[in-house]
Amino acid sequence: MIDASSISVQSTALAFARHGHAVLPLTWPIRVNGRAVCSCRKAADCISGAKHPLGRLVPNGLLSASTDPAVIRRWFADEPQANLGVVTNRLVVLDVDPRHDGDSSLAALEHAHNFPPTWRVMTGGGGEHVIFKCPEGVEIASSQARDNPLLGPGIDIRARDGYIVAPPSRHLTANRYAWSVDHHPAEIPLAELPVWLAKRLASPPRQIDPPRLPQPYQNWLKLTREPVTEYADLACARFGGYLVRHLDPAVALDVLFWWNEHVCRPPLEASEVHRIWRRIVHRHAERIMAKEAHDA
Repeated sequence: MIDASSISVQSTALAFARHGHAVLPLTWPIRVNGRAVCSCRKAADCISGAKHPLGRLVPNGLLSASTDPAVIRRWFADEPQANLGVVTNRLVVLDVDPRHDGDSSLAALEHAHNFPPTWRVMTGGGGEHVIFKCPEGVEIASSQARDNPLLGPGIDIRARDGYIVAPPSRHLTANRYAWSVDHHPAEIPLAELPVWLAKRLASPPRQIDPPRLPQPYQNWLKLTREPVTEYADLACARFGGYLVRHLDPAVALDVLFWWNEHVCRPPLEASEVHRIWRRIVHRHAERIMAKEAHDA
């Protein structure tokens, strides 16, 4: 039988899905020897206790998240104790951690800027989630304050390729994630991310570096782009050496004949090309044997 709390988790999951936000089941807290630990096999050693995807039901993690009501009902009927995760690809969430002065950082932001009323969650660990809708065409990446404090210490950003733990999930502290009284979805709409905040969080345009050709290809261009009009035997030896180092010797000979016919002006005699190729292959084999003897 599904208890009242699990029905509420399922109801919240279905509500998020109706708004177009994919959800997934997460691990939950259990008690072992009087201590709260994660329900996964790592238990007390889990570094994301009661917060990570439930692999048995969503083996591909966030990629298995769904908005399909039938799938969601099946998940939480199969595991009624599961916590709820909400994918934030269409959201921008300020994850405020007071243990690292996130509450002070948020207060400073609210004092300096206009924060529209929007959904807010009191997290099980004593923090807060301030949830906004991501504007169309705006790219916001998830980030952690310790690596990139875009909004000050203690405020992580959950956005593209991220997720949050949603009410009424249970924390290892035994507290539940709960909607803020004045910011419940039943009372106020989800606000769009303010322009000033979008500008601060927007991912910079992705730099597309010009393609860099592999070095062997650069060598090929250098050795074939200009016709050879003098010292053809020396050029043949250089190009043949390059080919033998990178290709099967028989293939190298075929390419060397092609090069001689199309690049050399005038071409060398075929017998001369073959003689140069044999000399290169012999020397290459000698170098390999010498190296193997040295390594042995």
